[in-house]
Amino acid sequence: MDTIEQTLPDLINELGITLEIRHRAHPNKVSEWQAKANCYRVTLRYQGRAYSLYFYQGRGIKRDPSVSDVVHALASDLNTLSGCDTVKCFGDCFGWDSDTANIYRTIKRQSARYSKFIGDPSTLELIGSKEY
Repeated sequence: MDTIEQTLPDLINELGITLEIRHRAHPNKVSEWQAKANCYRVTLRYQGRAYSLYFYQGRGIKRDPSVSDVVHALASDLNTLSGCDTVKCFGDCFGWDSDTANIYRTIKRQSARYSKFIGDPSTLELIGSKEY
């Protein structure tokens, strides 16, 4: 009997994580990349909790982000922090420029909010382990 590996979208659906999307103008302070990207204000909902954030995706992507796109991005950022837990490590791994420290702080803050939103460490680990 063949076993089919559960995908990230399947897991998100099973968990009942949902997404609301609103197209937005860019906030005042954004990086050069963000200014050139599509800007959304997204709200994830899960087990009575909500987590809202700005979400950016390149203009070459012609569809709105899916719940899997947003969760995957947040899970990837959280996984990045598990391997790079200081700004020095982050900069050494991903390169240094005038935005590196701000990007690191943003990822750290968002990852803390995402972890609190999901709530359960084993669920966070399960989401983070799924290929997308």
